[in-house]
Amino acid sequence: MATPRLHQETITAINQQVDLVDIVSEHIVLRKSGANFRGACPFHQGSNATALSVNPAKQIYHCFNCGASGNAFQFLMKIGDRSSHEVALDLARKHNIPLRTLEPEQSQEFERQLSHREQLYEVIGLAASFFQHALN
Repeated sequence: MATPRLHQETITAINQQVDLVDIVSEHIVLRKSGANFRGACPFHQGSNATALSVNPAKQIYHCFNCGASGNAFQFLMKIGDRSSHEVALDLARKHNIPLRTLEPEQSQEFERQLSHREQLYEVIGLAASFFQHALN
């Protein structure tokens, strides 16, 4: 079954609750520079350690060397080579945002699939904890 398209209200809620500085900080080191944050761009190899600028007020990033720019969705899509739908689902799960779809008849099946995915994440987490404990 194809995953249903997310409702625009869900996308808007994700955009409002997600902080681009936090997302970029998970991947690179950012330093405060005036009103913005700066760091090394993860999308190209270069010697300029402050080529990437993140504007927290506008929630956008821009690299002055390679020209990469966008919002939180585009950053995560590019850095993880994932679709916008996958990024939206991960951000919604991480920030506990309820998911609304455009096709109401598919919502129940979609929620069941997400519930199954959550159970798998929980099992993987438990297994990782067990093996970490066993190694120690």
